[in-house]
Amino acid sequence: LAQAILHRDALESSILLFRLQSLSSMSAFVPSLIAPHPRVDISPAHTELIQKHAPKPAVGQGTSGKKDLIRFVSHAGALATASVAFTVAGRRRRRKMQRCTGSVLTRAHKESSSILKETAAGNRMPDVQQNQNGSIRDNVVKLAKDAGISLEIKPWERLSSFAKDAARGWFVRRAEDRGIPWSDSVSFFESHQAALDKLYAEICNPTIKYPDYYTLPFHGYEEGNLAWSAAHELEAATQSMCLGYYEGLTWQEAQEKYRGAARETIAQRWFSANFTGSETLTFRAPKTLLDIGCSGGFSTQEMAKIFPGVAATGLDLSPYYLAVAKLLYPEHDFVHGLAENTGFSSESFDVVTLNFILHELPLASSRAVLREAYRLLAPGGMVAILDVNPRRLLELPPLRRWAFQVTEPWCKDGEYYSLDLEKELKDLGFEAVSVTANDPVNAMIIARKLK
Repeated sequence: LAQAILHRDALESSILLFRLQSLSSMSAFVPSLIAPHPRVDISPAHTELIQKHAPKPAVGQGTSGKKDLIRFVSHAGALATASVAFTVAGRRRRRKMQRCTGSVLTRAHKESSSILKETAAGNRMPDVQQNQNGSIRDNVVKLAKDAGISLEIKPWERLSSFAKDAARGWFVRRAEDRGIPWSDSVSFFESHQAALDKLYAEICNPTIKYPDYYTLPFHGYEEGNLAWSAAHELEAATQSMCLGYYEGLTWQEAQEKYRGAARETIAQRWFSANFTGSETLTFRAPKTLLDIGCSGGFSTQEMAKIFPGVAATGLDLSPYYLAVAKLLYPEHDFVHGLAENTGFSSESFDVVTLNFILHELPLASSRAVLREAYRLLAPGGMVAILDVNPRRLLELPPLRRWAFQVTEPWCKDGEYYSLDLEKELKDLGFEAVSVTANDPVNAMIIARKLK
């Protein structure tokens, strides 16, 4: 592509530059793609051509996208130059290269049209907070199809190692650029490996058979959640979750804003439903809380803050994550088990929370987890679910959405996009189901079990 930009005419170059809009609009992959390669300067004439035809940067992006585009072309030009140096000169060879280049241009033109169409369609997606008719997932798939947005994502295991390194490298670099001490956090857990190994041995249930859906690559890790590499990065990765939620906030402020919103909503719903006297202002506080899919215990700690003195238990399927959780929060109980079949007694918890677990499950498993939550709740108990709003995903620029979905094998049509939480909860017997926007990306769903 860079060779065509450098050596062919302006019309074809402009077509390719629109294809490179994907890199301009998402600086995510640009630094990782270009870092290992030497730089080849572009002549002023070609630089002017690039600047003339490059799309305008997205709102809030400034001019960095265009600079990254030029920089990318420079380094890609180095690759093209190196490859040409090893080709056999000759008319037949050049003609063959021209035919290949023409084919590339045709494909690029088609792909660029698709990307531009998808970007425009994404901008037309309705705002879920303004659309009060129907459930939060009502017609999500239909909306995507009407807007021309493809929900099919290439699985992580089919990506090249080059693309995988680019994706993972971007996440780490973005976090460190925003002040998250990623490397220091990883070093901390690596230095405590002996303690983690001991906790792992204490927590791991060797009789558990992992479901097939759980052994897939997750979050950019080949072994998914079942490896120390993922556990070592868990804290830093969790801290980086909300980096794009709010403008002008530090990562600490952003974390507190979105987690604080969740705590406040849950507290208000619980205490409004358990107010026992207007004169004494007394409330029935929950005694037991189960955090299903607790990961490294961060959500368990946040949920425990809502109800001081509650006996909080975190459950997860990764013993690696649970070892991290117990190391960081020894005051809580952590159990290695299946979310669909926890093994706890019926009606043994006052509150059950599910933080960012359902989008990681196939549809059938999500329904099984909701049934288990209903079984575990005591009468008058409450379930609180914090998770990604699929309509918000549809509103993201295409490659930003791809970067998220490619590491989430169950965020697709027929699975998470087809999960209607409001309907599922009501069908199970839950009452007083409510859905609110917790932050710009995630939704909070709360319901009560009255009998």
